[in-house]
Amino acid sequence: DGHPLVDCSALSRRAGPARAAAVSEIGAALREVGYFYASSVDELPADYIASVYEYGARAHALPPAVKRRFAQKTGGGGSYSGADIGEEHRELAYEAGTISTVRAWDYSRERFSLADKNAFPGSDVIQPPFEEFVDELYARQNTLARTLMVAFAEALELPKATFASMFDGAGEGDYGTIRLLSYPGEAALSAEEAAAASVGISAHTDFEAFTLMHQDAPGLQLLKRQGDGHAREWTDAPVLPGAFLVIVGDVLERMTNGEWRATPHRVARTAHARNALIRFNAVSATTLVQPLPKFVTAARPPRYSAVTMRTHMETTMQNLADGRGAWDSAKHKSLTATYLYIGGEDHRKVRSGEKKVGLGVRYVH
Repeated sequence: DGHPLVDCSALSRRAGPARAAAVSEIGAALREVGYFYASSVDELPADYIASVYEYGARAHALPPAVKRRFAQKTGGGGSYSGADIGEEHRELAYEAGTISTVRAWDYSRERFSLADKNAFPGSDVIQPPFEEFVDELYARQNTLARTLMVAFAEALELPKATFASMFDGAGEGDYGTIRLLSYPGEAALSAEEAAAASVGISAHTDFEAFTLMHQDAPGLQLLKRQGDGHAREWTDAPVLPGAFLVIVGDVLERMTNGEWRATPHRVARTAHARNALIRFNAVSATTLVQPLPKFVTAARPPRYSAVTMRTHMETTMQNLADGRGAWDSAKHKSLTATYLYIGGEDHRKVRSGEKKVGLGVRYVH
């Protein structure tokens, strides 16, 4: 139905026509459509994915009093957020003013929020302990992520290690995050939640390099690109139990100078309950995100400013926390992919070094 599907088993081979064909398909999909489905992923078989959904269901079924111990805002850098504990995703209102129904357990090996630490449920709350169980998923996804990073470089005619070398930069861990998401069906929402929530999750592009997505029911929508590479039409993403959806994030858009563009997406409110497994694949905190020389010419000068991964993430998270949003719904435009940094830093820092409150987002193009 016009949704690219790539057999990733061929990518495990060093060379050959099947690998070359898969790399070519990936390049065409990310250039022309903005996403593809990765099938035949040996590290993530169907029975294992089913076990992750089962674990996520148990985590989401924990009593609100337990979840509050791990609240992202009031729990000192916890791993949970949701309206059932009074912490709606206002801080993740990608479109300013929207409130989402999504409830999330988050995991990252590095600090994933503006807090100074991460806090995860231990063996006294859930078995296996949250960090132990979800870190295995993280490791399995890393295998796929590294394979894809090499394929991305080949598709862009870059040295094979171009992106993979940024994943671990200088011995650091990457800034990736796993999200175990639950979208309650309409019948499960309280009257207050149903009245307040406007979306499943509002439109945005992801802030990292690329994202792996899996859903167990319909609801995800993509802003599909057309022949000129511009996004114009929302389309429902099909549920493919044996495949992971791969979308472009802000980092790859900035590094390719717009050759590949971050994939806008959103989740509609649905009558049915829905769950999703999300993995944001970033680069290391100190990696400099800027257009690579291959994509810069006299006719196509740099369209994006340089910024470290850490500054990009922290600035974006702070903008969301301050209610600035990440998406311009009138223009169908990402505010994060094109955000302008000055000297590799957040342009909200004024001469005194203090944060300037209320400054709007500036655009590069």
